[in-house]
Amino acid sequence: MTKIEITKEHYFNVARKYGLTKRELELGFLKVSGFTNRRIAYMFGISEQTVKNHFTHIYEKAWVPGRKEFQELFLKDE
Repeated sequence: MTKIEITKEHYFNVARKYGLTKRELELGFLKVSGFTNRRIAYMFGISEQTVKNHFTHIYEKAWVPGRKEFQELFLKDE
């Protein structure tokens, strides 16, 4: 997987359009920055299943089927 450089400011400007919660915004930024679900779970002290549940909601709100398409949302405007 290639590393994608997305600034936090650009991420938040685009992600806010989708009505994500504060926690979803935080998790989404870590995902587009290349962190795994396991690492994100460890960082927040939550289960990996909880992280997966958050991403299910994030992808639904952004109308994308998965991680790759979610990352592409942030490359369109750059």
